[in-house]
Amino acid sequence: MMRKWQYEEFQEPAAKVAPKLLGSYLVHVRPDTTFVGRIVETEAYGGTYRRQVDDGAHSHKGLTARTEPMFCAGGIAYVYLIYGMYYCMNIVTASPGDAQAVLIRAVEPVDGIERMLVNRKATKVTKNLTNGPGKLCMAMEIGLAENKIDLCGESLFILHGESGILMHTERSRRINIDYAVKGKYFPWRFYIKNNPFVSKG
Repeated sequence: MMRKWQYEEFQEPAAKVAPKLLGSYLVHVRPDTTFVGRIVETEAYGGTYRRQVDDGAHSHKGLTARTEPMFCAGGIAYVYLIYGMYYCMNIVTASPGDAQAVLIRAVEPVDGIERMLVNRKATKVTKNLTNGPGKLCMAMEIGLAENKIDLCGESLFILHGESGILMHTERSRRINIDYAVKGKYFPWRFYIKNNPFVSKG
């Protein structure tokens, strides 16, 4: 039986948590559907790399109403809106005040797939269903209502993957953060090699 991630497992720096999340399962329980997606791609934000502060993180310029969840203790969700239409889900990590989080960039659909197809206005499962942060949130009905939710609760949580499963993982620079003078070079994107649901890097 797969077990939930616990608070202490979220208390490490984002750059350590992000690769550990690969192969785990993101679960969103709704009144009439339970969505499950296997995490296949993540990105770490916040903290430092080789003594350089991550200027690619939302928290880089300090505490705001939007970024407040990032300054909380690890183990809650940080959900925000981009382009006025897409939601992105992050997992807050590390200690209070550290302002670090892991962006869930892509998942492989596992359960609740019929409803995912409806939500994404699709007729069949293709890699386009959940191969991006906005796409997976739309498919799994994750929005601002899930912002700051306890990830050790009963409605939105992470399950450890099966033990003994061999995974080949890779890392690279993060995607679409050219605005970050230093952070755009940090190798903080992690993904399962050759998984079709990984976004275009």
